[in-house]
Amino acid sequence: MEKLLVMGGSYFIGRHVVDMHKDAYDVYVLNRGNHPLKDAKITQLKADRNDAKQLEKALEGQHFDYVIDISGFDRSQAKRLLANLETALLKKYVYISTGAVYDIHENTVPFDENDTLGGESPFGDYATNKIEAETFLRNQLHSEQLIVFRPPFVYGEDNYIKRERLMFHLIENDLPVYVPSSNNVVQFVYVRDLAAYCKMALEGVIPGGTYNVGDSFPFTFEEWVKRCGETMSIVPNIVFVDPEALGENVLHFFPFFDYDNVLSVRKLRRFTTLETPLEKGLKAAYEDYVSILHDFSLPKRMKDARKRIAAELGP
Repeated sequence: MEKLLVMGGSYFIGRHVVDMHKDAYDVYVLNRGNHPLKDAKITQLKADRNDAKQLEKALEGQHFDYVIDISGFDRSQAKRLLANLETALLKKYVYISTGAVYDIHENTVPFDENDTLGGESPFGDYATNKIEAETFLRNQLHSEQLIVFRPPFVYGEDNYIKRERLMFHLIENDLPVYVPSSNNVVQFVYVRDLAAYCKMALEGVIPGGTYNVGDSFPFTFEEWVKRCGETMSIVPNIVFVDPEALGENVLHFFPFFDYDNVLSVRKLRRFTTLETPLEKGLKAAYEDYVSILHDFSLPKRMKDARKRIAAELGP
């Protein structure tokens, strides 16, 4: 059985990637080991990928046919990993980048794979570091070896980032959902679709190259909140607010930056039409939310921001 190394496999995206590949490959997961993987089909390698000695020790004597890199955030991490792999024998390397790499001031939505990268991104160093990692990998690997996926916002079961879970919480408790009055357009990709695209890349269905991955149809903030409410059969109490006028950071009360974030997925669709409808993905996400309900709470900064907004708006 061919060997697959998954960098980061305990959390959200990684968990679904591992689940989708463990029956077809001899799967190894490398992470810090904070969450032991109790699955006989998976071998866990413990190392901090930022520690060169730990990484070298964990990968010593290992050979892999494939790599899916989910936890790589910058050039130094990519360089450190490649230094410990037999890249000449590597069949495929899938790198999960981000749709945040595009220059939102120079380009117009939907962003295309060939559009200008960089600029003053709301995501700051996260976007810059991903661009540098992509560039390094392209310079080190053959074009047929490397597949770069740029997702917009990933959603679904196990999503620890407070996005859809946040909406479910607010709506279920009949709390106002403060939405930026700009009502921007955003795009999503279901986590299990992203995992499936990774598998297609390893199988050669999706050839080497760089791909935006996401649903074909974006949603305004308002539409997305309403879709979350429909999943629960509850009409959400949407209140539009102007973050700038209120002097509030939008991320302190809403889970997205207030700019249009939509990617063209025409290139990806040449190789696959897989796309889980949002209502189906949100249903699975809601069932997951119900299972962890006792562990969910609003962050303090969000509670504070919501109090300030409520005070400004008045009764």
